[in-house]
Amino acid sequence: MDAVDVTSLQPFEAIPEIVVPPDARRNPVAYLLHAAVTAEPIFRRRTPPRQVSRYGPWQVYLVGPAANRFVLHTHRHLFAHRQGWQAFFGGVWNENLLYLDGAAHAAHRRIMAPAFTAADMGAHLAVMQRVIGRRTAAWGEEAAVEVRLATRDLAFDVVAEALLGFAPAARVRALHAARDTLCRNPYPYGKAAYWRHIAAQRAHLNELLQAAIATREAHAAPDLLARMAAARDDPAGVLDADHFLGHIQVLLEAGHTTTMDTATWVLGLLATHPTEQARVRAEVAAVLADHAGALNLPALKAMNVLGHVIDEAGRLRTPVDTAPRGALTDIPFAGYHIPQGTFVRLHLGATHRLPAVFTDPTRFDPDRFAPPRAEQRRTPYGLVTFGGGPRICIGMQFAQVEIKALVAHLVQHYRIDPIPGLTPPNVYDPADPDDSLPRGLPLRFVRLHG
Repeated sequence: MDAVDVTSLQPFEAIPEIVVPPDARRNPVAYLLHAAVTAEPIFRRRTPPRQVSRYGPWQVYLVGPAANRFVLHTHRHLFAHRQGWQAFFGGVWNENLLYLDGAAHAAHRRIMAPAFTAADMGAHLAVMQRVIGRRTAAWGEEAAVEVRLATRDLAFDVVAEALLGFAPAARVRALHAARDTLCRNPYPYGKAAYWRHIAAQRAHLNELLQAAIATREAHAAPDLLARMAAARDDPAGVLDADHFLGHIQVLLEAGHTTTMDTATWVLGLLATHPTEQARVRAEVAAVLADHAGALNLPALKAMNVLGHVIDEAGRLRTPVDTAPRGALTDIPFAGYHIPQGTFVRLHLGATHRLPAVFTDPTRFDPDRFAPPRAEQRRTPYGLVTFGGGPRICIGMQFAQVEIKALVAHLVQHYRIDPIPGLTPPNVYDPADPDDSLPRGLPLRFVRLHG
C-alpha cells in the first residue's frame, strides 16, 4: 500500500464530531441517520465506554455516493472486512466469507457463487413457493400477524432448505432456536460470561449443523452444501472445516435477516398505502394472466411495479444500515486523515436520504425508480441496498426473488390492512422518536377468496 502524506490532510481531530444526546440514546440509529444526512461526507463519534473494547475509542462514519464508491470499489483495498465484521458480530461466528479479504475472499466466493446464479434460481423458487404457501396459509384466520417474526421464520426456512437442503421441519426449528440463543447474548460484551456463552452456544449450533450436514451428504444433493462439502474435502482446496461451518452459519444468518427486514417493510408500506397495494395486486394478476397463471422467474421479472416497491422499501429502510470496516493503513478521505486501525462505518442508509441523490427522499415514492425518472441511475453508488462493487451481496438475486414471490403470493390471496392503534401509520420513518418497529409490525391479512 502506498504511504499517505498526512501533512497535506486535516488531522483526525478536525473531523466533525457528532455527540448522541441523552434523550436520543434510546434510538441512536435514528439520531445518527439524521446526523449523517446533515454532516456528510464524514464525521466521527466517540464510542460509548461499554463498547470501546469492541470498536476502539472512535468510530468514523463515511456518507454519500463518493464515499460508497471509495470504500466499495476504488479504494476497497485500504479497508479490512475482518476488523469491521468481527467487531460488529462480537465474535459470534466461525471464520466465514464476511471476514475474508483479498485473494482468500475471492477463492471462497468462487465456490459459493454458482448457487446464486440464474441457473439455480428456478429450483430455489420452487422451494420458496412451498415454504411461502405453508407459512402463510393461516394468516387470514389470525386477528394480527406479527410480520417481522413471521417473515423471520419464513426466510430462515427458505435459506435452510433451498441453499442447504436441511430437513425435516423439526430440525430447522432446532437450528433456528440455537441461532437465536447464540445471538441473543444476555451478558455484556467482553466479559468472561459473554465468551462462555458464545463458546457453549456456538458449539451447540455446530453440533446441530454437523448432524444436518451428515444427513445431506448421505444424499449427495447438488445444492450449495454439496458444493462446499466437495471443496472442503478437496486436498488441494482452500476451504477448511472451520470456514465450512462458518459459511453455513452466515448463510443462515445473513440469508434470512436482510430478507426479513425488507419483506417486513414492503408489507407495512403496502398496508399503509392501499393505492400502491392495489397497483401491485393488479400488476400481479395481469402478469400471471400473461404467463398461464405460473408464478415463475419470467413472471416475477415482469413485475416492475412490485420491483419498484421493493427497491423503495430497501431505500427507506436499508437492511444493512452501515457497513463496518477497519482502516488497514492511514487513509485520506475528503481532505481528512483517517488513521490506521480506525473503525469505519460506511453509512449506506444515509446515502438513501440525501436530497442530492433522491428527490424528496423521506417520501415513499416507488415511481422514482420507474422510467423516465429512474433516480437510481443518475448517481452511481447512490442506491446501495445490497452494497456495491466486486463484493456486492452474493445473495442479492436470491433475496429479490424471494421477496417478490412472497408479496406476489400474498396480494393474490389477501388484502393487507393496518391495525388501528397497533400499526404505526408511518412505517418508513426510522427517525420517529417513538419508533418501536424494530420490535415488531402487526398487520391483518383479510382473505380475498372464500
